[in-house]
Amino acid sequence: MNLGACADVAGELRRLVADHPLHERLWSLLMLALAGAGQQAAALDAYGIIRGRLAGELGAEPGPDLRDAHLAVLQQRGVPATLPVTPAQLPRAATGFRGRHAELLALDRLLLSGDGPRLVVIAGTAGAGKSELATQWAHRVREKFPDGQLYADLHDTCGPASVLARFLRALGVPAQQIPPDVIEATTLYRSVLAEKSVLCLVDNVTDAADVRPLLPAASSCAVVVTSRNRLDGLVAIEGAHRITLDVLPPVDAVAVLTAAIGAERPAEEPTATAELAEMCARLPLALRIVGAQIRHRAGRRVTDHLADMRSHGVLNSLTVDGDTSAVRAAYDLSYQALDSATRRTFRLLGLVPGGDITPDAAGALTGAPTAAITRRLERLAFAHLVQEHAPNRYRLHDLLRHYAAERAQTENDSEAATQALLEYYLAYADAAADLLYSPMLRLPGPRSHPDAFADRDAARAWLGTEFLNLVAAIRHAHARNNPVLVCRLVDALRGYCMSNWSVEGPELARIGLESANATGRPDLCAVAHNHLAASHALRCDFPPAIRHFEAALQLYRALRSRRGMTAVLNNLAGLHLTTGDLDRATTAFAEAIALEAAPHPWRQLNLGLLHEHRGDLTKAAAIYTQQVADNPCALVLLARVGVRVGDYVAARHAAEEAAEQARRINDRSAEAAALTVLSTVHAGVGNHAGAVQLAETALESAAGPTAEAAGYAALAAGHLAGGQYRLALLNAHHVLHLTGRLGTRFEECEALLQLAHIHRAAGSWAEADHYFGAALRIAEFHGYRGLAGRALGRAARTS
Repeated sequence: MNLGACADVAGELRRLVADHPLHERLWSLLMLALAGAGQQAAALDAYGIIRGRLAGELGAEPGPDLRDAHLAVLQQRGVPATLPVTPAQLPRAATGFRGRHAELLALDRLLLSGDGPRLVVIAGTAGAGKSELATQWAHRVREKFPDGQLYADLHDTCGPASVLARFLRALGVPAQQIPPDVIEATTLYRSVLAEKSVLCLVDNVTDAADVRPLLPAASSCAVVVTSRNRLDGLVAIEGAHRITLDVLPPVDAVAVLTAAIGAERPAEEPTATAELAEMCARLPLALRIVGAQIRHRAGRRVTDHLADMRSHGVLNSLTVDGDTSAVRAAYDLSYQALDSATRRTFRLLGLVPGGDITPDAAGALTGAPTAAITRRLERLAFAHLVQEHAPNRYRLHDLLRHYAAERAQTENDSEAATQALLEYYLAYADAAADLLYSPMLRLPGPRSHPDAFADRDAARAWLGTEFLNLVAAIRHAHARNNPVLVCRLVDALRGYCMSNWSVEGPELARIGLESANATGRPDLCAVAHNHLAASHALRCDFPPAIRHFEAALQLYRALRSRRGMTAVLNNLAGLHLTTGDLDRATTAFAEAIALEAAPHPWRQLNLGLLHEHRGDLTKAAAIYTQQVADNPCALVLLARVGVRVGDYVAARHAAEEAAEQARRINDRSAEAAALTVLSTVHAGVGNHAGAVQLAETALESAAGPTAEAAGYAALAAGHLAGGQYRLALLNAHHVLHLTGRLGTRFEECEALLQLAHIHRAAGSWAEADHYFGAALRIAEFHGYRGLAGRALGRAARTS
């Protein structure tokens, strides 16, 4: 079980022991849950509390359950092993680094000694080499942090939430288990790092509040923060040490310049080289840019370059006291050395809303052919005006981005260029969505690049690498009041956001509705309401989902769109099915069927679920069987019916085929669902070890809370098959907590039945009767006839 699951169970058990202060079994379960969440000290404290109460109030010693739990905590049995994930996220260390010896020694002393807070802020003016120093030091000492290195550039992110999500994924936490709330994500992050030795480098911080959630609590970890600001709050409140970078000493500045130019020319002109270093204010960034310019021009002498700088009046502008003019002057020199086409490319790159850009996208931005734009990007990379941080992916340093944007403001083609880039993103996102998510209700309209991708795999890869840039494009268009483009981009990304559980999905759905409302167009508003409703429903936030589905339905009725009405009615029916309102689900299905020209595959699956929930497994299986061709979800549902009727041979065949289909199309969510059912098959035939292993594998990639609940139910079944009643109960209680919180009534009823079955197997007849009764009440209220029959039959056998 993962840390978050154990923590949830522990919270529930704390409330139970508060109501039953002398209940030894509850206290033993609480101890095991705390230990499973990595809180061994709290588990031992709990043992001390109940032992004291038993002695003081009853004059008794702890019973066998408590003693066993105490021994398990002491021996750390059942504590989840740390996932074997070792992140190595440090950016590449630049060649030609020189100097900063005192600062490197200070970093060693402050961060490797283990005394006091292992947190350092490297502050200084723009271009002083803060990031370079931090990266160089981090690479030198990374072996002293065996559990890995984390890196984030806060300039490229939208706040600590996205950085926390990325860090947690790098540390092995599945994406669907990362809380969207910053406080909860911070708690999980610090829990994961509690026993680790990790180095965390956070670059380009502008505000202390942005970095606080990223600070580990463990003294075994170290954090280096770079900022142009002093970040007094981190120093005063968090106890951070601060290293302030000044300009380089003259000898080191010459060494940096020599490394940038190449040794031959500086050796021939040592005086001019020293003067040039002073002309650059001994700022590492300015030194590197000037050195690259000279190196690029084979016949250029240092003396000639120095004369040109003087003639342009650069000396007066190269100051460092809070002024970035030194960097701007150095950029001017590199900029003027470019040909006119490359200069225009550089200017326009300053307008790119995302973190990086490919040659194809840059071609759309500039209107240049891919071959020409690739050559220009190579020239810019050579002159250190862009960085190729990954193959065929280019980005600008933040100062360069500002400089380029300033240059672009003097031209009259900036707005048209940005619009061309956004339309490029829309065309390719549309093409990818048409390939991957064709059954979804989408905005109609012409597609400018319908053949953009060779196959579904290519489309899926493009969306994965460009997703954050597409999100930035949507935010950019929204901020600049381009609502129609926003609506179309959000519509194109809907399928990806929902199938990949992206953190940004709910935000994009809200932006889409805001933009649709701004247009006043009912067709755009209808799609946006449906999208936002689906986003809420995916996260089991049912009341707003119903409101927005009903708003979409009303708009589609006014538009007389049969396709729109059908899609929303099917969505509403599925939602009512999930919440246990089978009558309203039946009504919505009937209305959708009356409007449909042909049966929709997803509606058919939901209709099968309706029969399954009502206990008519024969009808459900017939519907699933009709949909199994190239549909792993239908196979999963068919396998689940096989488990319900005890036909484990057929269930295993369908589940294995579903897993294979899911792997072929790289659908990890469907694969996890197939493995979950396959786990229950193994549990049903008594293969305890195989069932547990499959359930744990499924949980690693379970997408969403309902899939998580199914995974833990399978894990409980596996432990029950092996006679491990305590573990089975722990997992089953977690399922009950999840399903009760989510409001998924059918699954909640099944969880109650599972708990009853576990208690009966363990010989706890009274507890079994309690859970059978609770399950029966839910089943009868919601019309779950099959589950009601199971509850009555099982309860009768315990009487």
